Amino acid sequence: MEHTTAGDSPALEETPGTGPQAGFITAAALTPGAGRAVEPSAPQASKQAFFAMNSVAPKSLYFYGPRSFAALLLLGFVVVVLPLISALIYASVFVERLAKQSQATVYEAAQATGLSRTLVDQLVEMERSARQYQVLRDKQLFQAYEEKHSDMQNTAVQLSQLVNDPAVHEHLQTLLQEEADQYTTLKSEPPNSKKSLQAVETFLSLRETAQSLLALNEKSIDREVTAMGAATDHALQVLVWIAFALAPVSLVLAAIFTVILTRPIKQVDRAIRQLGDGKFNAPIRVTGPRDLEYLGQRLDWLRIRLMDVEKQKTRFIQHVSHELKTPLTALREGAELLGDEVVGSLRREQREVVRIVQQNSVRLQKLIEDLLHFNLAIYHQRPTNVTTVSLHKLLTRALEAHKLTMVAKELNLKLELDTTFVEGDEERLRVIADNLLSNAIKYSPQGGRLLLTLKNTGSKAVLDVKDSGPGIPEEERDKLFDAFYHGAAAEAGHVKGSGLGLSIAREHVLAHDGTIQIVPSTRGAHFRVSLPLSHKGDGHGS
Repeated sequence: MEHTTAGDSPALEETPGTGPQAGFITAAALTPGAGRAVEPSAPQASKQAFFAMNSVAPKSLYFYGPRSFAALLLLGFVVVVLPLISALIYASVFVERLAKQSQATVYEAAQATGLSRTLVDQLVEMERSARQYQVLRDKQLFQAYEEKHSDMQNTAVQLSQLVNDPAVHEHLQTLLQEEADQYTTLKSEPPNSKKSLQAVETFLSLRETAQSLLALNEKSIDREVTAMGAATDHALQVLVWIAFALAPVSLVLAAIFTVILTRPIKQVDRAIRQLGDGKFNAPIRVTGPRDLEYLGQRLDWLRIRLMDVEKQKTRFIQHVSHELKTPLTALREGAELLGDEVVGSLRREQREVVRIVQQNSVRLQKLIEDLLHFNLAIYHQRPTNVTTVSLHKLLTRALEAHKLTMVAKELNLKLELDTTFVEGDEERLRVIADNLLSNAIKYSPQGGRLLLTLKNTGSKAVLDVKDSGPGIPEEERDKLFDAFYHGAAAEAGHVKGSGLGLSIAREHVLAHDGTIQIVPSTRGAHFRVSLPLSHKGDGHGS
C-alpha cells in the first residue's frame, strides 16, 4: 500500500495561541529574501540583465574564429585531413620522381647496350675492310676502313660519356689504345707486310674487349635494376613510415577539434539541465562560434525570465499565506473556545462538530506549512544556515513532538541512536525527521511497532525509519517522492494530505548531498536516509 507524506497526519499537536500569530509558520519566516525592497518587474529585469550581459561580456576565444558552427566543423575537417593530404602530395611527388629516375636509367642502359653492340659490329666491319685491303690492295677499301675507324671512335666517346662505370671506362681505354696502335700500323705499313698482318690479327683481341664491354654494360643494367628495386622498397618504407607518423597527428587533431566542437554543445546541454533543475542563480555563458554564443545568451535570458517567475511565485505564496493567516488563526481560536465551553456547555453532537473544525483547521495549517516548505526546498536548493547538528538529539526532539500521537495509537517504539553529527541546516534536517516520523506513525496500525535507528558508519550517518503498516507496492516506489502524489493507501481510509511531505524530505536530503531511498521490506515501509558526517564531531555511542 502507498504511503503519503508526513504532512498528511491529522494528529498534529499545536499549542493554543492567543494572538493572530500563534501556532502559524509564515512565509516570511521560511522564505529567504522576504521583506526586501520591491524589485523591478519581470520584463524590465530580464531586459536590463540581458543587455548588461551583452555589453560587459568579454570577447570570446572564438572572436577571430569561424562565425558559425558549420564553419568550425568544416575548418576542423580541413585541419584533420590536411596531414593526410600532405602525405598524399608527398607520395605522388616521390613516386613521380622515382618513375622519372627509373625511366632515365632504363633509357641510359638501353643506349649503353646499343652502343656496345654497335661497337662490336663496327669492329667486325673494320676487320673485314682491313683484310680485304691486305688482299686486294684497293685504296677505297682502306678508306672504308678509315671511315669505320672514325665511326668506332665516335661510338666509344659516346659510350664513355654515357656510362659512369670505372670498369667500362678502363676497357674502353684499352680498346681505343689497341685500336689506335693497329690503325697507325695499317696506315704506315704496306699491305701484306709482316707488321700489317700482325696488326690485322689484333682484331681478335679487340672483339673480345668489345664483347667484355657489352657484358659489363649488361651487368650494369642488372645493377641498375637491383638499385631501382631497392629504391622502390625504400620509397614504400618511407611512405609507410610517413603514414604511421601522420595518422597519430590526424587523430590528435581530430581529438582536439572534437573537444572544441563538443565543448559549446556540452555547455548548452549543461545550461539546459541547469534550467531544468531550477538552478537559476549561476549565469549561463556559452563559448564557441557566434551562433552558439548567441544561443547561450538567449538561454541566459530565459534563465533570468524563469528566475523572475520564481520570484513572483514566491511573492504570491507569501501574500497568500499572509492573507490566510488571520482568518485561519481566528477560526482555530474560536473552535478552541467552543471546545473549552467558554460560551456555554455543548451537547455531544456539538462537541463532535467542534472536534471536526479543530482537526481540519490544524490540517489546513499543516498543508499551508508544507506548501511553504516545499517552495523553500525547490527554490533554495543549497542550505544557507549551515551548522554542526547533533542528529541524535534532533531525532529525540522530533519524537517528543509526536509523543501524544504515538501514545494514542499505542505504538511500540524501539530506538537505536548513535551519537552522530552532520553539517547542515538544522531546520531542514528537522523537517526531514518530522516528515518521515509523521509518515511512519500515520500508517502504523493501532498497537503497531515503530523502529528508528541512527548509525555512524565512519563516513556517513544512516537513518532508518521502519513501520508495521501496509507497506509500499513495488510499482509505486518510483512515484512516491513526486510532489502531490497520493498512493492507494491514502484512499483506503486515511485523511487525504498534501502529498508533499516525502517530496520535501527528498529535496532537503539532496540539498545536503545525501540520499533517501525505500528499502524493500516484507512488512511495512522502510525508509533510509544517508548524510555526510561532520568533520567536527564523529563520536560513537548509543
